[in-house]
Amino acid sequence: MDDRKWSKVPGIPADVFLADMEDSVAPALKEGARERVTGLVRDPSFFEGREFICRPNNIFSPWGLADIEALAAVQAPFILYPKARSAGELREVFAIFERAGSRPEIQVIVETPEAVLRLEEIAAAPGVGGLLFGPGDLSLETGTDLLDGDTFFSDGFLYARTKTLTTARAFGLEATEGIFVANLKDADEVRRSALRSKKFGFSGNMLIYPPHVPVVNEVRTPSPEQLERAERVVREYDLGRAEGKNAVTMQDGTWVTIHQYRGAQELLAQAGVTA
Repeated sequence: MDDRKWSKVPGIPADVFLADMEDSVAPALKEGARERVTGLVRDPSFFEGREFICRPNNIFSPWGLADIEALAAVQAPFILYPKARSAGELREVFAIFERAGSRPEIQVIVETPEAVLRLEEIAAAPGVGGLLFGPGDLSLETGTDLLDGDTFFSDGFLYARTKTLTTARAFGLEATEGIFVANLKDADEVRRSALRSKKFGFSGNMLIYPPHVPVVNEVRTPSPEQLERAERVVREYDLGRAEGKNAVTMQDGTWVTIHQYRGAQELLAQAGVTA
């Protein structure tokens, strides 16, 4: 609802923007946020062709039902649903959209203990297209520290993060996670966090501080050296496989199996490179 911050949105190099009605909006401003977000769905030109996702309040909150009904009425195509606790809740949300003639893609934020326990059922609910691991609210509900000094306390969330990622992959869903650091101006820690997230297997990150976007983009954009190596991995493994080998040793002495081969293929596909 801050016009000064909204004016900066077009210049942020993000792939997807969050049109939020939940955590970033004070109770007294909820109705105004709902009007602004539904207005963006009606006329998305503000985002200049880039995708944006609408986050309503949870359906059981004082504002959630009105948020969801309003988004259904304007046929919002992409929803980020917070604080889910059961698949039944997701079915209820999706039914509101269906009654309005809409079938949005729903990305569910995994940020409650109940969601972690019931994740397979939630992933199978109608309309669910992705899972976003949200440690902020989960830390409040479990009593687990969110940070260890300046760093995200990843050990405390290992089970929930692993289950989120594994469940998403098992159901063919996108798997993303939020990045949290103690010092918003510590770009090095943001870079380390993004790299850990990428290595863990998450395909993207949600950020709350716009200056972090270029840092994460840098981490998630393959370097020319990485692409060159991936091309060599694919090329040399293909040659070895033609000779009946299940593993090959590259010219630099490193070994490649089907796992590294497929990883290299995926990297090249994401970058739009044909090996």
